[in-house]
This record gives sequence, C-alpha cells and structure tokens, in this order.
Amino acid sequence: MSNKPLIVYYSLTGNTKLIAEAIKGVIDADILALKPIKELNPEKSSRYFWGGYQANMKKKPKLEPFDINPLDYDFIILGFPVWSWTFSPPMRTFITKYDLSGKKVALWSCSQGGTEKGLNKIKIELKGANIIGTLNLKEPLKKPEESKKRAIEWAQKMINL
Repeated sequence: MSNKPLIVYYSLTGNTKLIAEAIKGVIDADILALKPIKELNPEKSSRYFWGGYQANMKKKPKLEPFDINPLDYDFIILGFPVWSWTFSPPMRTFITKYDLSGKKVALWSCSQGGTEKGLNKIKIELKGANIIGTLNLKEPLKKPEESKKRAIEWAQKMINL
C-alpha cells in the first residue's frame, strides 16, 4: 500500500485538470488522469448533448490503460465535472471497475451551476467507501486563482483527517 494519496480525475475542458494540478502541487500525491478511448470534442457545442446523454444513461466509456493500481492506495481523491446533474461517465467507469470500499475518499466536482447533485449521486455509488469530505467548484477556469485557493485549502484539510 502507498502512504501517498492518489488524485484521480477526469477533465474534458480543463476545469477539473486545473484543480487536480493545484492540489498535487501542495500535497505529496500521485495523480491519474482518466482518458476515454473515444473522447467528446471539447470545442463542439454538441458535447453538452452527448455528454448529458451519456451521463443520464449511466454510460461507462472504455478508458485508456494506466500503469497505476488505484487499489494500492488507502486515500483517493476523486475529481470530475458534473454533466446533467450527475458525475461524468469516465468517473462512472472508474468507480465501477475499482471497489473503493474501506478506502478513505475525498470528492470534488466542477460544475456550471454550482450544484452539489453530482457529488450526492457519486456518494450513493461509493457505498462502503469512507467519504471524508466534498467540494464543489463553479467553473474554476473563470476564477482560477480563487478556485485553486479554495481547492488547496480543502485538500490540506482532507490530508490531515
């Protein structure tokens, strides 16, 4: 088992990636970016329709392989965008493949509406995990310094729990 936390995140437009990198910059953590084999085009407005459809239909896209075994970590920090009031499909793939029961888990989401619905829905799916805290950030790229500051303060609290 690793004594380091693992940051696992998915980011289509860069909001969640901004936060993942900010957190990694201040806590000693490994990081894993989830990358779907077939990704939506972040430049096209159709991403809202297709992303929302996939999220509502609970799709689980195939992910590119990675060389980290998440189950080797006791503490996992999950970050994801909220699509159509739920967590994004690549994160659904991850939490379906890896049973985080008994693990210490912290969750953050990035959304346009500032809603906590995505966090509440993933908590239901993570039954058995020890969820120690959550954070929702509204459009971090629009206020990057403020968003990074909030995320760093939150992550420092989580690491000390």
